[in-house]
Amino acid sequence: MCDTTVSWNGWYRLFIQGQSVHMPDTCVDMLSCGTHAPLWLNGGHPTVEDGVVTRDVCGHWSNNCCYFQSNPIKVKACPGGYYVYEFVRPSACSLAYCADARNINITSTTVMPETSTTTETTAETTLPAPEIFYPFGSAAGDTINAAADDGSSSVIQLLSPFLFFGRTYQQIYVNNNGHLTFNQPSSSYVPYSFPARGSQDIIAGLWTNLDNSVRGVVSYHQYTSGNVLTRATRDINTHFPNLTFTASWVFVATWNKVSYFNLTNTETSFQVVLISGGNFSFLLMNYGDIAVTGHPVQAGYDTVNSTHYFVIPESINGSFISNLRNSSNVNVLGRWVFRVDGEPRNSILNNNVVGFRIRLSSFLDLTHIKTEQEKLIKQFLYLRPYFL
Repeated sequence: MCDTTVSWNGWYRLFIQGQSVHMPDTCVDMLSCGTHAPLWLNGGHPTVEDGVVTRDVCGHWSNNCCYFQSNPIKVKACPGGYYVYEFVRPSACSLAYCADARNINITSTTVMPETSTTTETTAETTLPAPEIFYPFGSAAGDTINAAADDGSSSVIQLLSPFLFFGRTYQQIYVNNNGHLTFNQPSSSYVPYSFPARGSQDIIAGLWTNLDNSVRGVVSYHQYTSGNVLTRATRDINTHFPNLTFTASWVFVATWNKVSYFNLTNTETSFQVVLISGGNFSFLLMNYGDIAVTGHPVQAGYDTVNSTHYFVIPESINGSFISNLRNSSNVNVLGRWVFRVDGEPRNSILNNNVVGFRIRLSSFLDLTHIKTEQEKLIKQFLYLRPYFL
């Protein structure tokens, strides 16, 4: 997590599950608060009588509590026993502000949907990642891939052409190792780094050494009518409020509780959803529980000659890959959404890569808060400029 991409403006009060919290004013463990070097307040909190004070901010790294000395911030104690902070942009990426969550009282394990009159927060933002999945499995009438290590589906003839960055495809392959290809199946279990500047288009939901011959199911289904199209239409219009879109075709590929090769006790679940209608094409990636792994991994997409490509931040590190279910570019945890029909490159304003900034009201110290419900907070992940 990187707070350098947040447009900080004004004063902020911190909440977790509606309970007021404050920044820690003692050293915070490395690799907590959803980042590498968590930021803490060096100097203690003021009293109401102190008024507005300026405090140094430190980031813990390399066993040094103040290895990073970030930009100072202003702090004020308010009547009522809470604090507000005038956050500023940290001095480096891989730094993020923390909230001290150790003393809050978590009274419920069910998170109710937020209500809001703005477009920035919808009921979807509070759903655990598996609930954002589109229908899948035998109940949805999926076609199931053979349980074969490094296997693939047979060629799938698409019921509607799919436009992917200027190239129109009539067929696709669902590969057991976590990716989709268009021209031929792929047994590759070692992802190559994007941009590969290669000769094929590829969509990597989670390209790694998966093995459905031991555990899990890989399946797919395509739709041209029904509730799935209604849901896809709603999702795209929510994520792209400046477009008027109606889905006419949806393709859902699901890797459900698939294990890694030689790691039979692991389970990893994710989806790749292709959506089209009119002249528009979209790609959704939904992430559930993702097991950590020592295998090479990568999530994103790449095109012929890498004219367009994107790598989800931190998705190339198997040690952090479980964080995918808590990441997003559309404020729906576990979901990444891209428009892929062929908008010009380097055009985030034209919606190639989706995302919006919202005023952040709470941060979470992942060292002290473990449950999935408690992790459902508004998060931000940087979009590396050279991916856009």
